[in-house]
Amino acid sequence: MIRAEAYLVWNAAMCLCALPLGGKLAGLPLPRKEPLFCSAGAGAVLALTAAYQPVFSVAALLGLPLSVAACFHAHGAQACMRCAVTTLAATLLLGGAASALTVHGMPAQPAALVSLMLGALCYLLVTLLPNAVCEVRQVELKVDGHAVLLPAMLDSGNLLRDPVTGLPVLVVPCKAARLLFPDIADPCDLYSLPLGFRLLNVRTAAGSSLLPLFRPDECRLYLNGRACPAQLLVAVAGREYGGVQALVPMAALPHGELSL
Repeated sequence: MIRAEAYLVWNAAMCLCALPLGGKLAGLPLPRKEPLFCSAGAGAVLALTAAYQPVFSVAALLGLPLSVAACFHAHGAQACMRCAVTTLAATLLLGGAASALTVHGMPAQPAALVSLMLGALCYLLVTLLPNAVCEVRQVELKVDGHAVLLPAMLDSGNLLRDPVTGLPVLVVPCKAARLLFPDIADPCDLYSLPLGFRLLNVRTAAGSSLLPLFRPDECRLYLNGRACPAQLLVAVAGREYGGVQALVPMAALPHGELSL
């Protein structure tokens, strides 16, 4: 009975560690306490049942996606599917570490404790590197009834800020500016810019240059599968930038995406 209770407790602890870690790897915030503890308890019971009755092993496997759905359903189906994969990876990491330590002679309980500490360390490392888990796939810009949807890349090296407003600056290719301002023949021509544009002095490893700068009527970042409004200005890259992606600064992300 004591061994069964210990098995139950350690499996619940593993679930309590794997679910937040899986969510963090998927770019999602911490789940609420109630569904987290309920899912951990249910997962431990399923694991104990499968240990004594192997016929219930399939039910134990189904417990993972159900636990993920219970903890992260508010973020949508796409986020839950992504989180199920990362939670499975976190579970394999924790279980594999504990198994490897026991194979090398460490008692089961200290091995489980070391595995939990490893999971906590991984969570801390992922938290300290938010750009590794925050995925910005698209950016939508609107100006005077014109809209453009661009592929995007989160650029930790983009530290540009508007010196007047202090807002972060998104960098877009010249082709995107042509769609937003069809009346401008060449948005890269500084002498043909209409009223409302300003110039931003940008320094790079190749030197310094002036980029046209404007404020969009609306900007949305499609972050981790959902749309988030963003307050920023937009700079038009020069002709030397041949990419099609918008370069999103870290400072433009909603603060909640970078919190613990």
